[in-house]
Amino acid sequence: MGGLRTRIPWTFWTMTIATFAIAGIPPFAGFFSKDEILWRAYQASWVYWFIGLFTAFLTSFYMFRLWFMTFFGEYRGTAEESHEDSAHDLAHDDTRAGAPAPHGHGHGGIHESPQLMVIPLVVLAVLSFTGGWIGVPASLGGSNRFERFLGPIFHSAIVAEGGSATAAPEKETDGHEPQTGHGTELLFTGISVFAGLIGFVLAWLLYYHDPQLPQRIAAGLGGLYEAVVHKYYIDELYATLFVKPLIAGSALILWHGIDQDVIDASVDNGAQGANEVSDSIRHMQSGNLRSYAGWVAAGAAAVIAYMVWMGTR
Repeated sequence: MGGLRTRIPWTFWTMTIATFAIAGIPPFAGFFSKDEILWRAYQASWVYWFIGLFTAFLTSFYMFRLWFMTFFGEYRGTAEESHEDSAHDLAHDDTRAGAPAPHGHGHGGIHESPQLMVIPLVVLAVLSFTGGWIGVPASLGGSNRFERFLGPIFHSAIVAEGGSATAAPEKETDGHEPQTGHGTELLFTGISVFAGLIGFVLAWLLYYHDPQLPQRIAAGLGGLYEAVVHKYYIDELYATLFVKPLIAGSALILWHGIDQDVIDASVDNGAQGANEVSDSIRHMQSGNLRSYAGWVAAGAAAVIAYMVWMGTR
């Protein structure tokens, strides 16, 4: 990553539009939706509004962080990848000049995506730029067609839940803007845009203007930074209390105790016992006539002894 805006320009520009849209920067589509969400959240509770505003700031910060670290600054790939990129560009120029592309081209290096992927990105980028203009709120001179379009649905839902079809103006959802001063709404719109711009400026400062600053901040925070990086050691605590004991118990009891000492031992001992018995009986088949005569005499003696014992009972 790093310095890719000239290597993959189509991806860069579509990602740029997407980043500005999701950060809520006007006049992109995300600005209108974010502004509407925050404005309605404020009408419900200032706590909801503050949480949404802080989340909008974080969204802008991490998206512009991704944008700066991916497309700006120095390329952080390997020398081999840079060589492959140069070969790709040369092959691309030769192909346009009429020369055939080299065999195996396209398996390495960084290059633009095929049209099958680029065209949908362009379509989404255009909609991300212009889609919000359909739903411009009344405070900005629009008529909010999206709310008018969905108004009957919300109106029917309120009636179905036992609500009144003639709600107070500030609670209406049948397509009319809440009866609150446009000046107040514009003020909160400015605050939400300002939060997005703060996220942009902070990402620019940390990951473009002074890329070493985050490392210095992390070093200055010391243990607090390490605790945040390790997610307050919740994973380590969970592993110590649950995962490691479960693994150790499974290895000691289920594996060594049951699998090896019971199941495997039963199979192995049964096979060994059968081998020992068969080996002992095998010696009876020696091929020696005197041995066979002895075994016949022993068998006859055993039969006679059994019959005598049965006759004396």
